[in-house]
Amino acid sequence: MARCFIFKPDGIGDFFLSTGVIRLLAGEFGEENLTVAVLPALRSVVTGQFPKASVVLLPMEKKRVILNVFVANCLRCFPSWLKLIKMRPDDVICLRHMRDYLQNVLFYSVRSRRRFVSENLLLGNGRPVRRWTEAMFISIFSPTVIRYPKADGHAKREMGLPTELEANRLLVSSLLKRDVNVEEILPKLFPVKKIGGEGAFWICAPFSSDPGKDFPTERWVELLASLKPNERPKELILTGSAGQASRLEGFRALIHSVMPELGNSTRVAIPPSLQDFIDLLAGAECVLTIDTAASHAAIALDRRTLVLFSGQHSGMFAPWVSSPWQHWMFSSKSSHEDAWHASLGNAAILAALRTILGLKAPDR
Repeated sequence: MARCFIFKPDGIGDFFLSTGVIRLLAGEFGEENLTVAVLPALRSVVTGQFPKASVVLLPMEKKRVILNVFVANCLRCFPSWLKLIKMRPDDVICLRHMRDYLQNVLFYSVRSRRRFVSENLLLGNGRPVRRWTEAMFISIFSPTVIRYPKADGHAKREMGLPTELEANRLLVSSLLKRDVNVEEILPKLFPVKKIGGEGAFWICAPFSSDPGKDFPTERWVELLASLKPNERPKELILTGSAGQASRLEGFRALIHSVMPELGNSTRVAIPPSLQDFIDLLAGAECVLTIDTAASHAAIALDRRTLVLFSGQHSGMFAPWVSSPWQHWMFSSKSSHEDAWHASLGNAAILAALRTILGLKAPDR
């Protein structure tokens, strides 16, 4: 049976977006014949979603700690590189579309007669040396290179297929030598264990790693307070990363000060792994969030999800939906001085929330 190597050392939400393609390749090659290279934080997701696949961890960091970032990452990844150079897969596909020097070295270290990559988006930064080295890699290793697609409708704040998903579709179409349908590569996640109280709680994931995407906690509280008592959740779980724990506790205290009854049934939950995070989201009746990993996970799980969208990178990673259960609220800034969320009125947000709560389960 043919073997396939998948290179995806990317962010959490970016990896969630690639799960449909990986699931398709698992069906084509057999899950046991896949090897997936990811960042260490995503190990639990790969082993949870694709338990028969092999995993290679690439412990790359973005921030400098004593040594130059490139040098430090080379040292961290050296043991993994030794594994990569011993591999002999039949097909190698790169789902990371912004490749730095080290990522290119690691990807092309895997020996294969068939390699598939998209245009490197980092070539647009104006550095000639980056273009020269990219041209050198392509000249030496002769991969199949697909042109990275352009965003169309998203620029007008319309729903469509994000370019990351379209690039993945084009890559896997080239590898499989057929025109792969969009439905075949839409992200899909599944829980590996059930959470107690399934369907009786809501989740709010209010914070992003980029503060510019955050929606003010005071306004989240206003929205919850505007719901009728019978519309409010029986339990509200606030979640995020470990680094956001203190902010989440402050948010919980704010809810309690305005709505003591809801505050008493609100708690902060920081799952120990990303697969535990997925399991938590899978049990929610409704997920309230912004443009962050939680939105992609909740939609890939096909949960009722309301996303308050800042519009950053619109068309590249978002928006997308699995079913009518998901809704993205677009901002329409009138000037650069306005906060992105200023144009999102509470009435419109509440109307969208009530609509998705009132929908029956979609046909499976």
